[in-house]
Amino acid sequence: MKRRFPTALVFVVVAVVFAFVSLLACGAAERPDGGQGLLPVGATAPDVFAADQNGAIQRLSDQRGRAVVVYFYPKDGTPGCTEEACAFRDAWDRFKQANVQVFGVSPDTRESHEAFATEHRLPFPILVDTDQTWANAFGVPTRLGSIARVTFLIDPDGKVAKVYPDVDPGVHADEVLKDAAQLTGAALPAAPAASASAAPAGSDAAAPGAPAAAGAPPAGAAGSAVPVATGTMLPPAAPAAPPAKR
Repeated sequence: MKRRFPTALVFVVVAVVFAFVSLLACGAAERPDGGQGLLPVGATAPDVFAADQNGAIQRLSDQRGRAVVVYFYPKDGTPGCTEEACAFRDAWDRFKQANVQVFGVSPDTRESHEAFATEHRLPFPILVDTDQTWANAFGVPTRLGSIARVTFLIDPDGKVAKVYPDVDPGVHADEVLKDAAQLTGAALPAAPAASASAAPAGSDAAAPGAPAAAGAPPAGAAGSAVPVATGTMLPPAAPAAPPAKR
């Protein structure tokens, strides 16, 4: 009896732990709308709201008319979460040009979010979900107070357009931007490279008058700049040639 009692006790403990873990998993998969698992493509996004790092209240339904990225992440300051947040930060200007709002969501406190956003200069709202209202509404799994890394792309009509489970934090922002731009028709992923090369071309009216002017007339883009550039070049060329021959 002495040998069998510890073995039986171990089995009981294992069974209780397994049941508890299973209960937690099932509870995390349940959504308030009665569904299970992640909110599927085509579903209406829940009308939820939360405070951001600055204390401002952000309501999801207020974003109708634009695409919205809601990315859930486990915890402020961890390597993967920092990498993901900084990737969205670096692409933020392109998201704005494409008329796409970005919300980061985690169960951290507002004070934690504020410090995290300040340290990494995050320009978009990161929302406080300490009670896991957003996570439960979207069906995002939770474990011991931590939220799984999942992203939802919501179209301008408030419908889930795409779900990204198990994302790669380093490249995820660019991936979502491409999909979001298709929703809005902006097609902006290539815009930064175009604008970078366009900046020097756009400034040719100021400095590179001689070299740029040769290529400017065929383009016909800078209507006012091109005549000025060619006008300053032609008069010296006409008188200079005859005196040189004499």
